[in-house]
Amino acid sequence: MFKVRKNILNTKEKNKLLKFVKTKVKSIYGCPGLQTDSNLHTYREMDYFLDKIKNEVKNYRIVKCWGNYTDGSYSAWHDHPSKYALVYYLYSPENLGVMFRKENDTIKYTKGLENSIAMFNSNKIHSVPNSPKKINRYSIAVDLQ
Repeated sequence: MFKVRKNILNTKEKNKLLKFVKTKVKSIYGCPGLQTDSNLHTYREMDYFLDKIKNEVKNYRIVKCWGNYTDGSYSAWHDHPSKYALVYYLYSPENLGVMFRKENDTIKYTKGLENSIAMFNSNKIHSVPNSPKKINRYSIAVDLQ
């Protein structure tokens, strides 16, 4: 399962959320780039974003939610111990999405269009592709159970 929804927030909401996430990202040992703590969904500044994604995540609860910043470098292949993973592309100038490792070691690339969400089975081995350019990329990840 891989679902994409576009135009999640209006420009004012997106910019406000980006400003908030920038204040929360930090270096976390063992994590690429910068990340927030995994309780981002507990902040009131997240309420309007969480309200917008409720239609996409009916009958599921948020287990963890965190913000990510990368400069175009990749993250290691991984999966999540939840049912679904959701990624919101907050600022994604290169449209780098999620890449999935398939059974025959081929890789499937997806687009990460800014202001869109991608939702997929979190047990799929995935990563973020790297960019040959140095770019600022912000996203919000959500684990759903």
